[in-house]
Amino acid sequence: MPEAVRAVWTIGALLLGLCVGSFVNVLIFRLPRGRSVVAPRSHCFCCGTELAARDLIPVLSYLLAGRRCRYCGVALSAQYVWVEALCGLLYAGIAWRWGLTLPTFVYFVAAAAMLAGFGTDVRHKIIPSELNAAVFFAGLAGSLGGAAVRRLAPLDAPLLLGDAPLPTPGAALLGAVVGYLVFETIVRVGRRIFGQEAMGGGDVLLAAAVGTLLGPGRRFGAFFLLGILGGALVGVLLMLTGKLSRREPMPFGPFLIVAALVTLLWPQLGDAVARLYGFG
Repeated sequence: MPEAVRAVWTIGALLLGLCVGSFVNVLIFRLPRGRSVVAPRSHCFCCGTELAARDLIPVLSYLLAGRRCRYCGVALSAQYVWVEALCGLLYAGIAWRWGLTLPTFVYFVAAAAMLAGFGTDVRHKIIPSELNAAVFFAGLAGSLGGAAVRRLAPLDAPLLLGDAPLPTPGAALLGAVVGYLVFETIVRVGRRIFGQEAMGGGDVLLAAAVGTLLGPGRRFGAFFLLGILGGALVGVLLMLTGKLSRREPMPFGPFLIVAALVTLLWPQLGDAVARLYGFG
C-alpha cells in the first residue's frame, strides 16, 4: 500500500476508532448491569437527560463541556475520553500495521471487545460473556475468511490478507481449546495450592477466545508469557507497596488483554518473547 494511502486510511481508522470507543463506553457501563446496549439512548446518569448529538462527539464533547454534564453540571468520569482515545489509537495502530485488509477488520472487532472487557474487569471485576463471544467469533470468522481467500482467490491473497498470520480454521479452534485448557488448569492448580481462584472464569474464556486469533503455536505462547508475567509482576509490586493484600483478588483480564493486543500488533515482539522462553 502506498504510504500516502496508508496515512489516509490510518486517519480514517483513528476517527472510526474514536466513534467505536464511544460505544465501548456504553458496553462498559451497561453490560455488567444486565442492561440493553441499544436502548434507552445515551443519557446523563445523574439527571437522566437524553444527550443530544453535540454531546456525543468523541473526546471533543467531553472537553468542550468542561468535563461536566451540560444539563446538570455533574462532573463526568475521565473514563469517557480515555476509552475513546485509546480505541482511536488502537484502530490507527491496527490500520497502519495491517493496511486495508481482512485481518484489519477482524482485529477492529476483537480490539473493541477486548477494550470493553478491560474496562468491565477493572470497574466490576467481570468480563461479560458477550465480549468474549465477540472476540471468539471475530477470530473464527477471520480464519474462515482467510481460508476462503486462499482457496478461491490465491493470487489476490497478498492484497486481501496482507502479511497478517491468520490461523487456519482448524488452528483457530485448536487455539481456543489450548487457551481454555491451559488457563483452566491454572485456575484448578491455584485453587488447590492457595485455596482460592487464581483467576476468574471470564479470564479462561477470554484466553480461549484469543486462541482463535493466534492459533496454538508460538504466538499463543508469547501471549501466555506476556500476560502471566505482566500480571505477576504488577501483583508483586502492588503487594510490596501495600496496595494489594495476598488474599485480595486482582483483575487478571487486563493483563491478558494487553498481552493479546501487543501480540496482534507486534507479532515480531511476540515471536522474540516466545523464542526467549523456548516456545519455538
